Amino acid sequence: MERHLPDLITGRPLDEGFGAIVRNCKKLTRLAVSGLLTDEAFRLIGMYGKLVRTLSVAFAGDSDMALTYVLEGCPKLQRLEIRDCPFGDAALFSCLRHYYNMRFLWMSACRLYLSGCREVAQRMPHLVVEVIKDIDEEGKDESSDSAVKKLYIYRSLNGRRNDAPYFVSLLET
Repeated sequence: MERHLPDLITGRPLDEGFGAIVRNCKKLTRLAVSGLLTDEAFRLIGMYGKLVRTLSVAFAGDSDMALTYVLEGCPKLQRLEIRDCPFGDAALFSCLRHYYNMRFLWMSACRLYLSGCREVAQRMPHLVVEVIKDIDEEGKDESSDSAVKKLYIYRSLNGRRNDAPYFVSLLET
């Protein structure tokens, strides 16, 4: 299956297939989704995936609303990994209260900006918010509102770490 391509037989997004999985697998706790999925697939995951603890998403979704559907609808979600999706700062802000219940949120190659990540760090003082730069970006000025390649938000009993490599910025609360 190629990125962002519809079902080869029906020519439609894979929404109903993933919807059928979450509707019929009542004890589903882990799910990985990839491919041409619209926000409707995420609405179905949020509606029926009440036991999902780990969700991995790649190359899917239409808008920030997809992430909102999942975080609002999956109360047991602890680990969320997102890669190459159209989710941005608005999605990040819409679900802030859910992050304290999660172990971590990892986002890479999404539509995030440094100012939005800083705001999350300020609004969520008991979480650790890390922005991870690609190694070839080491000299980039962080004062600009540049796009964020990788974001890692997690809770820690020990607080912020003090051993971060040079390409990891721990955002201040």
